[in-house]
Amino acid sequence: MKLRNLGRTGLRVSEIGFGSWAIGGAAFRGGVPSGWAGADIRRSLATVERAWERGMTFFDTADAYGRGKSEVLVGLGLYDHKREAVIATKVGMSLAAPGQNFTEPYVRGALDASLTRLERDWIDLYMLHCPPVAAMTAELFALMADLRAAGKIRAWGVSVFTAEEAIAAIEGGAEAVQFVYSILEPEIGRAVFPLARARGVGVIVREVLASGWLTGKFDAATRFPPSDQRSRKFPPARVAEFAARVGELGFVREACGGNLGEGAIRFALSEPAVSTVIVGCKSPEQVDANLAGSREPLAPAILRRLEGLFA
Repeated sequence: MKLRNLGRTGLRVSEIGFGSWAIGGAAFRGGVPSGWAGADIRRSLATVERAWERGMTFFDTADAYGRGKSEVLVGLGLYDHKREAVIATKVGMSLAAPGQNFTEPYVRGALDASLTRLERDWIDLYMLHCPPVAAMTAELFALMADLRAAGKIRAWGVSVFTAEEAIAAIEGGAEAVQFVYSILEPEIGRAVFPLARARGVGVIVREVLASGWLTGKFDAATRFPPSDQRSRKFPPARVAEFAARVGELGFVREACGGNLGEGAIRFALSEPAVSTVIVGCKSPEQVDANLAGSREPLAPAILRRLEGLFA
């Protein structure tokens, strides 16, 4: 497994990281699904352990994933490797009530709770969990810097939905940003990469497999169960749209020996600004399959053909 610098943080991370949302299992906020169906606790622990064995050193989780369960499983799965692993978690999706909370008392309390669940004395990367631009105040950013100065975190960043939010975070001093970037959804990356490179900000790419679409296992007939958060993101019309997009990627699949997921990961790692690509894994077999992407970048001819395809 190759390592990359996480921007200017001083942290070195595996170029493919472990996305821990799925192992948190199905969870609900105000009756709305916010997790993934089908997770098994014992299998999840084995998956975390396999990831470490195969060279994944970066583990991304959040207190909201499984309402704390994901952090517990990451902590247990890395029990013998907590000092060597680079662990990122997030704060802001309130566990006390529906909605978000970025107040200083809540953030400080949530950090202590995450440290307890992870059984750790510090967090390597602490991220604000998808705050809107209006919530990204100078006071909030100063709080994150204060937590770092106190030694409770080693670096701080922001997980975002939009390019506008990523840029606001970078301008506010964030040392890392996390956002969706994939062959099917490249827009945010193209807008943010130049500024991230210029400021030495680490970039963490999530949903590189487009919520599973770039594994090739879904089609126009796919329907996600109500307990799966993808049921909200992919109503039938969007399922049809994504199925059609995937149908245009035969040349990527062919270039990667029939493995479209490998091509998706290699696409993201072809961008020099990207520090790590986090992939969700619910089984040891998925870990092994996703690691195939840790190879050379896609050929320039393939990248040129993808340029603008879904912009």
